[in-house]
Amino acid sequence: MTSAVEAGIEVEREIEVPNVVLFPWLAVLIGIAAYYCLSRFLRGLPYTAVMFITGALMGYSALHTHEHGNAIVESTRLWLGINGEIIILAFLPGLLFLDSYNINVYLFKRSFLQIITFAFPMVLGGTALTALLAYYIFPYGWSFDLSMTFGAILSATDPVAVAVLLNELGAPSRLQVHVSGESLMNDGSGVVFFHIFSSRFFYQLGFSGFEDVGWSKGFALFFRLSLGGACIGLLFGIGLLIILFNLNRRLSKDENVIQVTATIMTAYLSFYVSEILAHCSGIIAVVFCGLTTKAFGEALINDEQLTEDFWHILGESDGNIAIAFTDAHLSHHTCLTFHQEHLLNTTLFTLAGAIWGGIIDFGSSEDWFYLFVLYSAINIIRLVLVLLFFPITSKLGIGQSLREGIFMSFAGLRGAVGIALALLLSAETIKYSNSNHVSDEQRQQYQFYVDKLFGMAGGISFLTLVINAPVCAPLLKFLGLVTPTQARRQVVDTFEQHMQVNTLVEFMCLLVEPTFSGVDFGIVKDKVSPLAEVTPSQLEAAIEIFRRKYPDKTPNIDNMMSYVGSVSASVSRLVKIGENNAMSRSTRSLWRTAAAAAASSGLAVRGTIYDFSSPMDKAAAFEERQIFIRLLEREYHRQLHVGELDTRGGTPFSLLQSLQLANESVMKGNSLDDWNEAEALGKWTRGCDRLLHKYRVGGIFKRHSGDEDFHIMRTHVLQALSFIKAHLQAQETFRTEFANIGGNNSLSLAEKAVLDESKEQVSRAEAVLNAFDEEDVNAIKSQYVCQILLYKCADYFRTLAHSGLLSEREAGDFLGKYDTELRQLRNSSEMKSEITYLKMSRCSVTGGKLEDIESDLED
Repeated sequence: MTSAVEAGIEVEREIEVPNVVLFPWLAVLIGIAAYYCLSRFLRGLPYTAVMFITGALMGYSALHTHEHGNAIVESTRLWLGINGEIIILAFLPGLLFLDSYNINVYLFKRSFLQIITFAFPMVLGGTALTALLAYYIFPYGWSFDLSMTFGAILSATDPVAVAVLLNELGAPSRLQVHVSGESLMNDGSGVVFFHIFSSRFFYQLGFSGFEDVGWSKGFALFFRLSLGGACIGLLFGIGLLIILFNLNRRLSKDENVIQVTATIMTAYLSFYVSEILAHCSGIIAVVFCGLTTKAFGEALINDEQLTEDFWHILGESDGNIAIAFTDAHLSHHTCLTFHQEHLLNTTLFTLAGAIWGGIIDFGSSEDWFYLFVLYSAINIIRLVLVLLFFPITSKLGIGQSLREGIFMSFAGLRGAVGIALALLLSAETIKYSNSNHVSDEQRQQYQFYVDKLFGMAGGISFLTLVINAPVCAPLLKFLGLVTPTQARRQVVDTFEQHMQVNTLVEFMCLLVEPTFSGVDFGIVKDKVSPLAEVTPSQLEAAIEIFRRKYPDKTPNIDNMMSYVGSVSASVSRLVKIGENNAMSRSTRSLWRTAAAAAASSGLAVRGTIYDFSSPMDKAAAFEERQIFIRLLEREYHRQLHVGELDTRGGTPFSLLQSLQLANESVMKGNSLDDWNEAEALGKWTRGCDRLLHKYRVGGIFKRHSGDEDFHIMRTHVLQALSFIKAHLQAQETFRTEFANIGGNNSLSLAEKAVLDESKEQVSRAEAVLNAFDEEDVNAIKSQYVCQILLYKCADYFRTLAHSGLLSEREAGDFLGKYDTELRQLRNSSEMKSEITYLKMSRCSVTGGKLEDIESDLED
C-alpha cells in the first residue's frame, strides 16, 4: 500500500507548486467555520479533534480521488509529501516559545526537581512500558528499537490545553505549574529519547550515516542533546535580552514592532542552531530561551500586549482551542476563548489528520482493536508511574497532593509534539529508503512499519483529545481541586455588589443628558439583570458616589425612585420617601444641596465665557472644524469599542462615512454639516439593515406585523442617539482643550462658531427624534441604555479578570450571562411586539390604562 507521505512525494512533480498555499489557508477557513459551530451548537467537542477529523477526510479523499486539476486535492497531496524536518522547524518553535514565556518562573524554579522527575525518569519509564506493549502485543513485527521510538513519541505528554483550563477554573498555582512545566520539559525529553532510539532503528535498517548507540553512547547523546540544548537556549535568551534592552524607546510604535520581530527571530534561530547545526535538542533550547526572557526581560518589553497578541495569533501550544469546548456546563466565555494557536496548530492538526487519513485502514477492525487497547494501556501506565513516583514528587520542591497526582495522570494529552515527531519519522524513513537504494520489498516493509506507527500515534492523539480533554473539567470538580471556599464566594459576591452600585452610577450619568430624560427604569430593570432588584441602600451608595464624582450634575431619578420605592419603604439617609409620594420634591432638594456643597468647596464648573474683543479668525475656524471632526470620529470609535454603537448594522458606516463627506465640505470652506450626510447615507444602508433585521428575527420565513416599519424607525432613532451623544462629548472635549487656561477660560469666536455649528447639528438630530411617537422613542432609548449598561457590566468584570482580582472562570460566568442578555436584547428590541409588551408592563407599574395600547395589540 502506498502511504500518504510517499504518495505526496510521487505526485509533487506533477502538481502546480503555487497550489501549496491553498491547504493551510483552507484549513484556517474550515477552522473558523468549525469554531462557529462548536461555540454555538456543539460545545462538548474539542476543536483540535474536529480539525484532525477534517484533515483525515481531506487526506483520504486526496489519495482516493483520481481527478486531476482539482486545486484542493493537489494542494493536499503536496502537503502530504512535506519534509519532516520542515514540519519540526516551521511549527514547533512557534508552539513552544510563548508557553515557556507565560509560565510562572518563580514556581518553576521552586518545583524544578519535581518537573525534572516528571520529564525524564517518568518519560523514560513510560517509553519502556509502552515499548514492551508494542513489541510483545502488536502484530506488526516492529523491532524493539522501533517500539522504543514509538514509546518515546507517546510518553511525552502535552497537556498545555489542560493548563489553560486550570487557569480559567482557578485551580491551585502548584497544580498549574506542575502541568505546564511537565508539558514543556516532556516535549524536550521526548524528543531526546526519540532521537536516540530512532537513530538505533535507522542503524538497524542499515541506513548510512547512523551508528550503533550503546549504553555509553546513549548517555553521552542524552546529555549532549539535553544540556547542550539548554546552554544554547540560555545564550540566545541572553542575546534577546541585550536586543530588548537597547530597543528602549517605549513611545515608538515601530520599535515595539521590532521587539516582537526580535522574539520571533530568536525563537526560530535558537531552535535551528540547536537542532540542525549543533545537533542538540531544539525544543529544550526554545524552552530555556523563553524562560530566560521571562525571568529577566519581562520589564524590557515595551508593549507586552502587542507581543502577547501576536504570539497568540501565530501559535501558542495546545491552548484554549483544545479545551475551549470541553464542558457544556462551563461558561459561555470559556467557549469563546478561541485566540490561541490558531494558525500553526490548526494547520498542524489538519495536516496530521490528512496524513493519518491516508494511512489508517478504516475497514480494519484489528487496527481499531489494538488502538483502543493502546489507549487504555497508556492511561494505566501513566497512572502507575504517577503513583510510583508520588512518594518522591510529594516531598520535592513545592510538594504534590494525591488528588493532584490523580488528575495529572488523566490529563496527559498527546498533542502537537508527538504528531510532529511521528510525521518526521515517516518522512525520514522514506527519504533514507530512497537514498540507500534498498529493494522495493524492503522499502515497502519499512513503510508499513512507520505507517502503522503513525496510525497509532495519530489515533492516540485524537482519542486523548476526544475523551480525556472533555472529562478534565468535571474531574477537577469531582476531586475538589477548583471548589471555591466560602470566603472566596463572599469575595465574588462583594465584587458583584460593587458592580451593581457602579451600574447605578453609570445609569445616573446617562440620566444627566437631556436626550435620555424619558428613559423608563422599568424597562431597564427588566433587561439589565444587575438592576433587577435595586435596594434603597444600593441607591443611597450610588447617589453618594455620583455626588462626589459629579458635584455639578443633577440626574432626574424620579422614575427610578418609583420602582425602588415599590420594593421597600425604608427611610433613606439621603432620600426621604414619604407616604405623600413627594419624591420629586425630595429628590430635587437632595441634588440642590449636593450642588451647593460642591460650589462652596470650589468644585463647580464655571459656564463658558467667549472672548468678543477680537474678530473671528476664519483660518482658525477652518482648522478647528477639522479638529472637531476628528473628535467626532474618535467618539464613534469609542462607542463601537464599548458597545454603545451596534456593530451589526449600517449605522456605524453611515456615521463614519458622513464625517469623511463633511470633512470634504469643510475643506471647501463650508461649515460643519455631518447630519445631512449621515441621513443621506442612511437611506441606502437601511436596505441592508432590513435584510439583517429579517435574518435576526426570523422575518424571512415568518413576518411580524409592523416589525419592518418599526425597525426603520428604530434605526433612525439609534442613529440620532449615537450622533447626539458623539457631538455632546466632542463639544465637552473641545471646550476643555481650547479654553484659555492661563486667563479666564474663555473661547474665541472661531471656537464659538464651531460649537454653534455642532449645536445646530444636534438640534436637527433631535428634530428627527421628535418626529416619532414619544412612547416608542422612549422605549427605544430605554433599550439603548440597557445595551450601554450591559456592556459596562461586562467591562467591569473584564477589568477585574485582567487585574487578577477574579479568575478567568469567575469572570467568564458573568460575561457569559451578559452576552446572553445582550443577544436577547438585540433580537427583542427589533420587534414592535416587544415595545407593546413593554408598554403593558409600564402600565401595570404606573397604573396606566391598558385601553390606550390595545390598538397596538390589534396591529
